[in-house]
Amino acid sequence: MGTRSDALYSAVLSDVLEFSPSLPVGVSEIPPDASIGDYRCLVLLKTLLKKWVPRDTRAPDLVAKSKFIASNKKCSDWSFSPTFESDVLLYGQLRKEVYQFFHPGGQNRLESYSSVLEKARVGPGSAIQANGQSMYAKLFSSPLTLTSENLYILYRSYIRQFPMWEDAENHRSTTYGVPTVVDCSKTSFVPKTHDVSRMICVEPNLNMFFQLGLGQLMEDWLEESFGISMSHQPEVNRRLARIGSQDGSFSTIDLSSASDSISISLCRDLLPGWFFATLMELRSPSTLVDGEKVPLEMISTMGNGFTFPLQTIIFSCIIRASHQIAGLPVLGGSGRNWSCFGDDLICDTRAYRNVRRLLELTGFTPNYSKTFFEGAFRESCGTDWLSGQPVRGVYLKSLSSVQDICVAINLLNEWTAVSGVPLKRACALLVSMLRGRYLPVPYAENMDSGIRVPRSFLKREQFRFDENMSILYRRFQSRPVSIHVKEAEICSPKGVKKLSYNPSGLFCSFLYGELRNSSYMVRHDHVYYYTMPVCTPYWDYVPQVFSLDRGVAPWPHWESAVLINMSNP
Repeated sequence: MGTRSDALYSAVLSDVLEFSPSLPVGVSEIPPDASIGDYRCLVLLKTLLKKWVPRDTRAPDLVAKSKFIASNKKCSDWSFSPTFESDVLLYGQLRKEVYQFFHPGGQNRLESYSSVLEKARVGPGSAIQANGQSMYAKLFSSPLTLTSENLYILYRSYIRQFPMWEDAENHRSTTYGVPTVVDCSKTSFVPKTHDVSRMICVEPNLNMFFQLGLGQLMEDWLEESFGISMSHQPEVNRRLARIGSQDGSFSTIDLSSASDSISISLCRDLLPGWFFATLMELRSPSTLVDGEKVPLEMISTMGNGFTFPLQTIIFSCIIRASHQIAGLPVLGGSGRNWSCFGDDLICDTRAYRNVRRLLELTGFTPNYSKTFFEGAFRESCGTDWLSGQPVRGVYLKSLSSVQDICVAINLLNEWTAVSGVPLKRACALLVSMLRGRYLPVPYAENMDSGIRVPRSFLKREQFRFDENMSILYRRFQSRPVSIHVKEAEICSPKGVKKLSYNPSGLFCSFLYGELRNSSYMVRHDHVYYYTMPVCTPYWDYVPQVFSLDRGVAPWPHWESAVLINMSNP
């Protein structure tokens, strides 16, 4: 992997072996009789470099491509193929759940594209032929791309009720011409783990505008019908996973390539015709993979604006149908006995076998290495629980910058606070990598702002007071890349595409909340930092508790962890 990563792993290994000399390091599976402390140490060793980003990503990119091609082939082969009479009963109940979801009170949820456009927005990522990631760049200072001319007709019809927006589109079309009809998205790869990348498809910008509008509608429907709120559901999953690890009442299920496994055939068979037609209108029919056009047998991919809420709807209906067939209630509110957030599924353990079978019947593959229905371990939404205790490890991606090292130290200190296992050698090694570029900051600061320490760790000469007796210190501050708007001109920094001047578009961008103080921020692959002087009236101000991925530890535990890990070994 690299010199720094190997040295850090060796240091962490030495630390945990000192805590538990009999630790069975090297085994592929954690033994069932391991103590909580041993379990935490083994998990830390397994996760520490799992998401490490290699310098050469060709191998993990190739693995991601192979998985995508295999999923697409699997989607093309799908058909409902029952083996047992119970399969027909399960699938029939699923169809009933889906119908009731899309037809509350017997009425279609989606009346027209107007409701989609009322929720429509641009996403934060890239789009085909777009000159940037902002709303202004995508809609007002770039060629428009789409898969169907009908989308542009709907778009123009909608914006006529907003004269300034319509004027902005007229200005854009004068500069860039009529929209470009494309028949495919473009794939790209981003880091996921050390072994496999994540493949994302970049969509045409007007398709994405519509997709995100439909996605927002689906999220509203989920909250209305199932009580699933995308902003709060991860906390619900974490709570149920913890309960399941204590008494076995809940099972947690993870899926392999879930977003790439929703086949067109399944959607045609399962979803209402009017909704299926909408999905087909807004999706990209093909994607470019290494320059080769691949027809998509899946309804959508990662990068599509409605993929996540769509899979949440389908998996929620699968869980609910499985509960019904098992004769179990489907409860919401504070007594909720199921949950779904994307491909993070939780069900009553008594319905687990039904859920698993229904997933198989609909073309999905549970990831059995991350699916738990027996024993005392459960995981969901970034939390790992063993008998109700947090055992989440630490995932590091890089140690290439000072800020990366600060994040690593802060994460290891928090892990020690929760686990009680000192990591003195590892922290000493990381501090030595800083070569004196050491900025102590309060706990309330961001992970990348410096090394978070309690005030008791600081020596008297390390801090000063201002006239209000606030403590003065310095922190690392990210330097945003921004585009500035001047009179009849837009000034782009080096490395950022130049945008054309569209006054009505700028006004729309201002109303959207994107343009502030005659400039707006630009997403950039590299984050630039500078040191910034700041002050705090109370260094040790924190909430009553803090958490390591929701593993709660009292303040004194964290203070002790820092004092132990950061002292001279």
